Formats: sequence, structure tokens, C-alpha cells
Amino acid sequence: MIVLRQLSRRRLPVSLQEIPDPPEQLYLVGPLSLEDKPSIAMVGSRAASWQGLRFAEQLAREIAALGMVVISGLARGIDTASHQGALAVGGKTIAVLGQGCDIPYPRQNANLHQTVASQGLLVSEYPPGTPPKGYHFPARNRLITGLCDALIVVEAKKRSGSLISAQWALEQGKEVFAVPGNVDTGAASGCHALIRDGAHLLESITDLIAVLPHLLPAPARRLSPQSIGAPLAHWSPLQKTIWSLLASGPLTANLLLDHLAVSVAHFTQAMHGLESEGSITRDQIGYHRTIN
Repeated sequence: MIVLRQLSRRRLPVSLQEIPDPPEQLYLVGPLSLEDKPSIAMVGSRAASWQGLRFAEQLAREIAALGMVVISGLARGIDTASHQGALAVGGKTIAVLGQGCDIPYPRQNANLHQTVASQGLLVSEYPPGTPPKGYHFPARNRLITGLCDALIVVEAKKRSGSLISAQWALEQGKEVFAVPGNVDTGAASGCHALIRDGAHLLESITDLIAVLPHLLPAPARRLSPQSIGAPLAHWSPLQKTIWSLLASGPLTANLLLDHLAVSVAHFTQAMHGLESEGSITRDQIGYHRTIN
């Protein structure tokens, strides 16, 4: 049974009480708490390229596998990929909405809306029954950034609403990361502008960890950005995901495969590469990271 909770302004997390124009109340649906930290917000284009969608989902998988909460807005495109990536590895995700929590929007995300409500957290400053309005979405961006420790813009043009989120994040003192893209299409021109203006360039999760190592949960914090970054440079995307999944402890091959949408052949090849260079090892419990 899904239960709607309501928070008044005085019961909001401090991070939301201190943002410009804090909400008078919040409506919540789902088992997670707003206090679940650390949290990384991911935003980007609704009409994202397949490369952008693939990168966002993979990055969200890795962020969630490391124990961090993925926050986004449940819109089409990058938002959807981000939520799906976090859920795919059994991670935590929060969706901040521009309508009442009882109204799935967009319609094609009805199943995802239900999944986040049962496994993550839906958040809205609008009461149940409130339909989505165009002006709601720029306003909800201040809540997305208010809840996060850092913001990642995955794919955005210069006039993208994601740049509004970046501006909110900067005003709230949050770190902003931008993912570079193909210069021919202009799909990432907004990200390039952010990087020129001082946002951190992000090509892999290593860049996030290097800037914000304190966000790592205790088991993974033993790995310095340098120790993580050295081998990651030549790993495949699949190997990077496997490495992230092993951050919290040993896993069997079957459990790893349950979290990876790949063939056994590709999985075996990736694991062999990691084992042969000594990055992971296997015993009766499962696969472990090897810390040099």
C-alpha cells in the first residue's frame, strides 16, 4: 500500500529550508527518507541521444552501486535513464515532480512512477490531484538541487532547462559537473558552456569521486581517487560497472549477472580482463576488489 506523507516547512530538511523560496510543504510517497545522503542529482535533455541515455544509465548504476542516492525529475530522456540505472542495481532514487504525486507524467513513465513510489521516493510541493503545468518544472528544479550534494548535467543544449538547474545548484553552493558531447550535433552545447564557465568536466564516475571523495560510503572510501582512476582509464564500460558493483563487498557471478544486461560471454570476457590484471579476485564467497 502506497502512503502519502506531508511535511510542513518547519519539518523540511535544513538543505531545503535554506534555498531561495523554500516550499510551504512537501508531499512524499515511498519508503525512502529525504535525509538519505549522499545524493547526486542527474539532469539533461528530454530528447537525448542514445549515447547520452546509455551514459546516463550507466553512470546512475555506478553512483547507486556506490551507495549514493540518484535524484532526478522523472521526465523523458536523461531523467528516465537516471532513475532506471539506479533501480537496475537495487539502488536508491528520488523523483522530484512538477505535479501531484498521484499523477504519473509523462504517461509513458507510468510504470517507472509506480516503481519509484514503491522502492524509492516521489517528492512534490504540489498537492495530490495537481496536474502538470509548464511553469511547475523550472520551479521544481530548485528542489532537485536543494536535495543533492552535487549536480551532473549529462546532455543539454544552450537553452535547456537543465541549465536552470545548474544555476540553482551554483546559487545553493553545490558542485556542478557537465558531461562533454559531440560538437557536430550541438546536443551538448549547454554542457560545454558550463565547462567553460567553471563546471567540473565529467567523463566517468572517477571525476566525481576525485572532486568529492567524502561522498563515498565508508567501505569504498578506502579507495583514493588515484587508486580508482589509474585502472579505470583503460577499462570498458562493463568493467567499470562491475568495479562499482563490488564497492560494497563481494558478489557471486550470478548476482553480478542479475544486475548486468549483458551476455554471459561478454561478462566472462570482462571478468577475465579484471582478474588477469589483478584488479579483482575470486574465492568461495564471490568476487572481491583487490586493493593495491
